[in-house]
Amino acid sequence: MTPASVDNLPVFGLVMTGGASTRMGSDKASITYHAEPQWRAAAEILRPLCNEVYWSCTTEQMINWQIGNRAIIDAIPGHGPASGLHAAFTKFTAATWMVLGCDYPNASTEDLKLLLAARSPDFDVITFSGDGGKNIEPMISLWEPAAQRHFLAAFSQGKDSPRRAILESRWRWVAPGDLRAILNWNTNPLK
Repeated sequence: MTPASVDNLPVFGLVMTGGASTRMGSDKASITYHAEPQWRAAAEILRPLCNEVYWSCTTEQMINWQIGNRAIIDAIPGHGPASGLHAAFTKFTAATWMVLGCDYPNASTEDLKLLLAARSPDFDVITFSGDGGKNIEPMISLWEPAAQRHFLAAFSQGKDSPRRAILESRWRWVAPGDLRAILNWNTNPLK
């Protein structure tokens, strides 16, 4: 599937893996729920939908996973997922970013196709919600350049909430095909 185009920019996938995983108790990106570790499984979910796939990760992860120039390391660490978004949005400014956190083991390519299908020049962020838009999933979202610029401006002012940046942008929500896709696993159910 070729990524849908609103602005003729490429769609890049970003697997969010660089967190400390303190609630999980171990590196959540390395947990295998299905056939392969989440850092790789999430990339495979994004790959059919994106021109390129990158990982927001630590230097140690980059070395261990041997991903080389596909790694995006936080330029300004200490802000959780916002640091990863900041690094990606500043590294490639002429792209739309499809973001997928590694802690969504039930997400699928079919679900993420819904984000692309919902693109419109009227919206700068497309995100998932399972409850009519009351709660949104910033770590499963499609960020157009205007939303990225808004996020970066807010980040430069010390506002590091991806959720708030979405809510302050022109955004819309879509429901995933399967609500289990947006279940975020912050504790390891396999332990």
